[in-house]
Amino acid sequence: SENDIERRNTIAQLLGDWGLITILNKEQAENKAPLSQIKVLAFKDKSDWDLQAKYNIGKKVDDEGSEV
Repeated sequence: SENDIERRNTIAQLLGDWGLITILNKEQAENKAPLSQIKVLAFKDKSDWDLQAKYNIGKKVDDEGSEV
């Protein structure tokens, strides 16, 4: 969706700001989501969170959350 693309662009911009990547086509990454839609965690705090994937690509999940 458009919102997914905006979040991707925001994350790419953050990675660029931190010197981890270089964005080659900056024009394609102009539309950005607000930072309030993205949570950045320090690796040391990872165990304090219950991280869940937004999508399970290639896996079917029933209504109760179990893999089929």
